[in-house]
Amino acid sequence: MSTTKARSFKEHPQRNRRGVGRFLFLSAVLLGNAGAQQGANSPANSFQPDTPGGAHAASDLRVSGPNPDEWLYPITRLNEFLPHWIQFGGQFRDRVESQDGLAYAPINDVYDLTQLRVGVYIQPTSWLKLVGVTQDSRVFFNHHVATAPPYQDIWDIREAYVELGNSSEGWFDLVGGRQMFSFGDERVIGPSDWLNMGRTFDTVRADIHHSGVNISVFAASVIYAVDGQIDHHIEGNNFYGIYSSFTHLLRNTSIEPYLLWRVAPSLAELPETEGRGHLNEVTGGARVAGTLPDNFDYDVEMNKQTGSLGHDTIDAWAGHWNAGYTFQEARIHPRIFAEYNYASGNKNPNGDTWGTHDQIYPSAHDKMDFADQFGWRNIQDIRAGVDEKVGNKWTLTEILDDFWLATRNDAVYASSGAISIAAHPGATSSHLGSELDLIAEYKQNRHVSYGFGFCHLFTGQYLNEATQGKDYNYPFSYLTYVF
Repeated sequence: MSTTKARSFKEHPQRNRRGVGRFLFLSAVLLGNAGAQQGANSPANSFQPDTPGGAHAASDLRVSGPNPDEWLYPITRLNEFLPHWIQFGGQFRDRVESQDGLAYAPINDVYDLTQLRVGVYIQPTSWLKLVGVTQDSRVFFNHHVATAPPYQDIWDIREAYVELGNSSEGWFDLVGGRQMFSFGDERVIGPSDWLNMGRTFDTVRADIHHSGVNISVFAASVIYAVDGQIDHHIEGNNFYGIYSSFTHLLRNTSIEPYLLWRVAPSLAELPETEGRGHLNEVTGGARVAGTLPDNFDYDVEMNKQTGSLGHDTIDAWAGHWNAGYTFQEARIHPRIFAEYNYASGNKNPNGDTWGTHDQIYPSAHDKMDFADQFGWRNIQDIRAGVDEKVGNKWTLTEILDDFWLATRNDAVYASSGAISIAAHPGATSSHLGSELDLIAEYKQNRHVSYGFGFCHLFTGQYLNEATQGKDYNYPFSYLTYVF
């Protein structure tokens, strides 16, 4: 979490009143429209400007036939009158959330996060596409969290790229520019879209795709956000990789091997280097996921890291193991699952081997816990839960996690990958705590969805000894509106 001092609500009264008014107006209009959109039995189709093939996604938002409430979705309506080769997309998300127990101390903050995206997709031929997406993300009413990334980044470039070839047809396409990355389960590389500003890369990327085979080769640099200026990447902080997916090698199974190479200068802005020197890291791994007979499913991902961090040799690894079962006969089709996550830590801080796993660039939300207190570094997580689908609109999730450090000689790492609590080797236990997550999502129609949740972390002995030991609460609610 950024340590930048947050501005209080009183410092921007006009800005905050505008944000509240906008949220209340949209909520009233959309809630009043709930009964009028019962034609939404088709699959939900939200605007996702960051999704590869975004021009096609925007085209799919066109609504056929008369719609008395079409004025609520102006860009969708506009696309009906435009030629097929130019389409627009728009999305607004508002999330109200509270953090009670910041830094496991009696500190509370309640604030509102808004995210507005508008995109244009131009595809004059099947082999040429141009994509541009702008994003405005803001935070209101905050007193302790920062008025800065990842909470706020006012009017910046989300994506701007050219695609030669076609990502959905043919064998090959080439992308150059600023783009979101999403690979596999996003446990290693993802857009981190739960964050108010998300994540994108400046990249050159080549994709090979055929029936059952997808191979991406890229050279990229992650965008480092600074509110108030056009975001850019950090020179020398580079990321290269090959990520592949094979779906026909085994029945009902996706096999996704990858090889990644990171180089980074020793900078305070990069938590993965921790000021220890130049990073030169190679990660080799694979994800295997699929379904089994009798309604069972599984998802396994493991990787191994080598290379160097300053004068230290890197020797780290991590794994994710998930198994589930779906009760197809039950009316709500509940899926129960059990999961174990592990990421190595640095056992000997004074040695010449660096053992802390680098989580790289994941969509970290809900990969360890829904409250996002821990990252995939120096961690053990035992997890179990249930997902239920109630009708065509409601999805409910209940999860219980139990967290332990992989080693007490290393720090506690946040979901961002940065140190949240310095190493406390004198602690008498490595138990971080247990967390209960209760989540609900309601999809009103393909334009509007709502989410609600409450997460509570019961601090364990380690946090009680290394901090003030205050339990952490994270309630939230959000509205997503595709217009």
